Amino acid sequence: MIPLLTREEVRALDARAIAGGVSGLVLMENAGRGAADAILARLEANARVLCLGGPGQNGGDAWVVARHLACAGVAVRAVLIGDPSKVRGDARPNLDALAHVGVPLEVCAPNEVALDDATWIVDGLFGTGLDRAIEGALAELVRRLDAHPASIVALDLPSGVDASTGAILGVAPRATFTVTFAAHKRGLWQYPGRAHVGELVLASIGVPAPRDALAMLVEDDDVARLLPRRAPDSHKGRAGHVLVIAGAPGKTGAALLAGHGALRGGAGLVTIGSRAPDAIDAKVVELMSAPVRDVASAFAALDRKDAAVLGPGLGTDEDARALALGFATRAPAPTAIDADALTALADDVACLRGGPPRVLTPHPAEAARLLHASTEDVQRDRYESARVLAERSGQVVLLKGAGSVIASPDGRLRVIAAGTPALGVAGTGDVLAGLVGALLAEGHDTFDAAWAAAHLHARAGERAAAGRDRGLLAREVADALPATLDSLRASRAV
Repeated sequence: MIPLLTREEVRALDARAIAGGVSGLVLMENAGRGAADAILARLEANARVLCLGGPGQNGGDAWVVARHLACAGVAVRAVLIGDPSKVRGDARPNLDALAHVGVPLEVCAPNEVALDDATWIVDGLFGTGLDRAIEGALAELVRRLDAHPASIVALDLPSGVDASTGAILGVAPRATFTVTFAAHKRGLWQYPGRAHVGELVLASIGVPAPRDALAMLVEDDDVARLLPRRAPDSHKGRAGHVLVIAGAPGKTGAALLAGHGALRGGAGLVTIGSRAPDAIDAKVVELMSAPVRDVASAFAALDRKDAAVLGPGLGTDEDARALALGFATRAPAPTAIDADALTALADDVACLRGGPPRVLTPHPAEAARLLHASTEDVQRDRYESARVLAERSGQVVLLKGAGSVIASPDGRLRVIAAGTPALGVAGTGDVLAGLVGALLAEGHDTFDAAWAAAHLHARAGERAAAGRDRGLLAREVADALPATLDSLRASRAV
């Protein structure tokens, strides 16, 4: 897994390094040299590079870049936006050093910058410390950068992208690539900021990123390690039995997709406990079925099951709500709670605190109902939204969407970078809920089951979509799960 840091964690990382004897000048030199190396590996012949920097330390990184590019024979202009007397700290000696390597320094107001015929622009205007909107003439300069045909290289992150959340603070350029320093920032992995990053390169500054960061980016190898190949003598009983409580009259498709996802995800047995058993029976092949009309019948169906999925297509009438609330709060088996069951919990998600293990799988609108907020509020800071919901519910939360966030009540966060726009179609969430249920039935704890299922589901979506951005069917995602897991294991073996 890859550590993801907040703005505050980045500051703490730098402070610890300096307190440990690594000077700030060394850190800045390493950062700028790493960025310059990344740029040099991509420059075309006769490139013309414009290094833009503000008076802060991100500008200092730009001056190091300009110096190293000049030493490599690249045509470089360095432009300082602002008052030279305000350049302090480690940025000051790096700004002064430009004259000694023959890099001309221009000092301009934002509206005076001549972009001219630059083929590359290095964005060193604002770094991780930015916490307010870019406005006025500076905002107009960023818009000009974005409209210019030159390739843009962002230092640490594109100016205007919030380092902690990925929100856009007023404006931000769309970089060709971003060289981030020391460790990945959380904001680089959430939209809308992620859309401005381009290719992402990590440059070492000579100090390691903390391995105990609260937020981590899930990688293929993590899932392959968690889900090794089963023993040759495994059988369906060992693989786990999942009960899917779902499917009201007219909504049985969601139940079947959840069951399909559970089977393709590795469950040995799946029973659909439906409020419309006749409709389910007419469609079932590999799945078993049982009538579930109330809490008592749901508990009877749970007998000898290892895990449950609650909610897909369950309905939102009073009977469905009573069933969902009763099962969610009292059923002893670990349970993935999705869709209509989340709606039933909207009045008081804290009723799950201290109860049996659960994984809540809301999309942003469902999370908004659970948090009594707006969807926009949820999306503004997905990390915090998932964290607060996990804290209030006392359960693991899988906040779906591009860059899914998995939160544990103890504050741990996992982020899923994989996925495709083609997954934005009805039924894929039901498949994911079934997959979570399968991993719970296999014996994984709720946090591991949630992040592993989310990553495997996203990779299966990519595989099934085959590069397309639409037209994917949910059952195709489920059908791609076994081969996807095999490919992750094969990659790990290599």
